[in-house]
Amino acid sequence: MSSAKRTVLVTGCSDDSLGSALALALHNHSDVQVFAAARDVSKMTSLSSAGITTLALDVTSSESIRSVVEEVTQLTKGKLHMLINSVGGGHYQPFLHLDIDKAKQLFDVNVWGFVAATQAFLPLLLATAEPGKKGRKSVVVNNTSISSVLRTPYHSAYFASKAAMAMFNDIQRIELEPLGIKVVDLKTGSLESNFGENKSNPYDLPEDSPYQPIKDEVLKVVTGETTEAYAEDRKAWAKNVVKDLMKNPDSPPPQIWRGGAAGTIQTSSKMDSILPDYLTDGSFQGLGGLDKLGKMLEKKGKGVSGQ
Repeated sequence: MSSAKRTVLVTGCSDDSLGSALALALHNHSDVQVFAAARDVSKMTSLSSAGITTLALDVTSSESIRSVVEEVTQLTKGKLHMLINSVGGGHYQPFLHLDIDKAKQLFDVNVWGFVAATQAFLPLLLATAEPGKKGRKSVVVNNTSISSVLRTPYHSAYFASKAAMAMFNDIQRIELEPLGIKVVDLKTGSLESNFGENKSNPYDLPEDSPYQPIKDEVLKVVTGETTEAYAEDRKAWAKNVVKDLMKNPDSPPPQIWRGGAAGTIQTSSKMDSILPDYLTDGSFQGLGGLDKLGKMLEKKGKGVSGQ
């Protein structure tokens, strides 16, 4: 491998995933050597057939992370230019019915998995970083998605995990910049992917749920049906993200907003910081049928007394 090539490790690269799309888009750059990781290498056939080195990585396992660090160290002679944290999981339910154990597992992947991977690969990133305003920089990319700035009902655990990682991202950016490492928050919008197949949610409500009257609306939000209309092709998204990253790889933008509705959400999130919550909560309530439920309960003269 040429010493001029930039080495990139992408996590969460199972076939048809967002990580896989990014790995393939990066692989098209002749000056980039890509390493793709996922829990099951047998589910990365599209990448291995393209000539990309695939690695087995479970970001919730310190032993697995340590093993992959050793592999990448040998493959790159101890130098890594870019780490893209794209692994992810989901748990979608009304807050009232959240499975706390599954929610904790979600944070283990979407937050602590990102943090653990970044800590572990930091020595390899530092080995290529050149502190100061000039010189080659290493890059960490965290796919926090537009979910980190939204308040969509029935997504509390997932969105909270993304918001938590977004804050980690911002502080990482500040702390690592003097060391010659740039940190990028990837705000991904709605995309076509197989992510829904990996959701741990049963797509149903308890029979005694107070949300049963709006069950259809709840399930549309939980299953992602409400965002399908503006979902973007993941290959097009990956191509645009890689274009943004590689335009000036030593000085990438601190945020990249790409994917369906990403631009709209970027603008509205700025407005949300100015407008009072009561003016914006209504749109989210309408999305999940909660405004409808409120009117139904008011008409019946009843309230929700508990779970």
